[in-house]
Amino acid sequence: MRYNVSVSDLACEQYDKFLDYIYYTLLNPLAADSLMQDFDTTINILEEHAESFGYCKSERLRKQGFHKIHFRQHRYLFVYRIKKDSVIVEGMYRELQDYENSIG
Repeated sequence: MRYNVSVSDLACEQYDKFLDYIYYTLLNPLAADSLMQDFDTTINILEEHAESFGYCKSERLRKQGFHKIHFRQHRYLFVYRIKKDSVIVEGMYRELQDYENSIG
């Protein structure tokens, strides 16, 4: 099944903050470009295989239908929901971040 993937305003803001930090604070445009490519790759994977990835560990988030997918080359992940033929990326987090407690 092919899914239509959309990225929430929150996830876009998080993505922009990560890129800004890498580009302007760390002064590493190559790393920022690499993260952008990995972001796009992860979106493409969700378009084809969103149902293949597990739910979040938190029972509260599982009950709300939240899944997660880790980026292939970077220590980031998406938290997303599936609604019929759509995937909504609700947030983008660093792997070590306590994302489960920051999601309402």
